[in-house]
Amino acid sequence: MIDDSPLPAGWRALAVPSDWNFDEPELRIRPVTVDYVTYPDDFFMLIQTPEMIAEQEPTGIIASFKASESEGVRLVKIYGIGARWLDYLGEVVAQFPPTEWTKRAKSVVVKFLQLPEVRQAFADTVGELPLAPSDSTAAPAPEPGVQRRRKITPQHLEEVAKIYNEAQCNDEPPTRAVQNYFGVSHSTAAKWVGAARRSSLLPPV
Repeated sequence: MIDDSPLPAGWRALAVPSDWNFDEPELRIRPVTVDYVTYPDDFFMLIQTPEMIAEQEPTGIIASFKASESEGVRLVKIYGIGARWLDYLGEVVAQFPPTEWTKRAKSVVVKFLQLPEVRQAFADTVGELPLAPSDSTAAPAPEPGVQRRRKITPQHLEEVAKIYNEAQCNDEPPTRAVQNYFGVSHSTAAKWVGAARRSSLLPPV
């Protein structure tokens, strides 16, 4: 097992596959083996200080990782959630430098894959966060005070399927794309994707 990099007291660093469906009992990932250890091919780590956790608006720093047999596990992008995440970035980097993030993320995501109780705990924490788009091509979140359609109608499910399929064709996490497009939690997006499958708008997993 890879050693965890130590975190300051009260901090969180939770790593999960980027397209993990919180509502599916069976864990489905695209596995990649690096140095005899299995990782998801695409995953992210949420970093939160106690002050971030206490914010009224969900706030955190997201480190996005890619895994491949040729290049190993590498940090590819840093972004955040919440209006004030950049205010905390300097403190995070000073106390938990990015040179340690990959080591920590590898360790935590391996535990996530191996231990169902860890997955449930992470689902409870990460599942309701309005995670930011993972790249510049993702649709923007709704403006403050603007709610996209939430009622599950056939037309709504057709739109869900369209966003899902477009993301899949672009090799992006499709459930995350639905989440970002509608500005909802990942668990809500996953429920809509499941409803689209049951309506035969998406193929079976």
